[in-house]
Amino acid sequence: MLKPLPRWARILWPCIALPASLFGRAYWGSLRWSVEGEERVAPLLAGGRALLPCVWHQRQVVVLGYLLRLRTRGLRPGALVSPSRDGELIARTLLRMGVGTVRGSGRRSGALALRNMYRAIEESGLSPLIAPDGSTGPLHEFKPGAVLLARLSGLPVVPMSFSCRAGITLPTWDRLLLPLPFSKVRLVVGEPIELAPALSLSESNETLTDMGAALTAVEQRADELSGRCWTAAPVDESQ
Repeated sequence: MLKPLPRWARILWPCIALPASLFGRAYWGSLRWSVEGEERVAPLLAGGRALLPCVWHQRQVVVLGYLLRLRTRGLRPGALVSPSRDGELIARTLLRMGVGTVRGSGRRSGALALRNMYRAIEESGLSPLIAPDGSTGPLHEFKPGAVLLARLSGLPVVPMSFSCRAGITLPTWDRLLLPLPFSKVRLVVGEPIELAPALSLSESNETLTDMGAALTAVEQRADELSGRCWTAAPVDESQ
């Protein structure tokens, strides 16, 4: 459920969202892109089919920028955004950049978030970016939400990741990776994974392990191309 904004936020958020969206576009536009495997999704894009881009949480910022580049080929990128007040600012900024937003929290109301994403796919043809290790981790643990959404929607899961030589990691639980402006990024698109329709609301550990392995393989390939490995242990926020 969306929380009502106080009056100051209703005034301030639109004023911040515009420059924030311009900054985001300028940042992504400054990067020098090298993409491997785009031909793997070309048939999906040519057929006007939505898909489920999937990336480990650490690498999501640049992958979202890549999805925006695919808008010219018919993709409608989307993202799950918290229903909090801060989430409202993020949602407004993303909408200005052309990213459809689905409001919900995988941590607090996973079933509701799953339903909202499914409705956005069915009603708007959205391709929501999925970070299967969630908003709080554990790092690189593939949770069942992405698999359930793929089974319900019938859309293929497309593993994606990127790497770079010049970048920084933020002191967050996932060590969020941000390339430096004007640096070269190596982005890898994996083979689309088709899953059978859902038979239940549970998911086997074997499937989750296989999906996680496919996503990690794409990340490792990106690191190999960039010549630098960024995967690290998460920050212990209890200290």
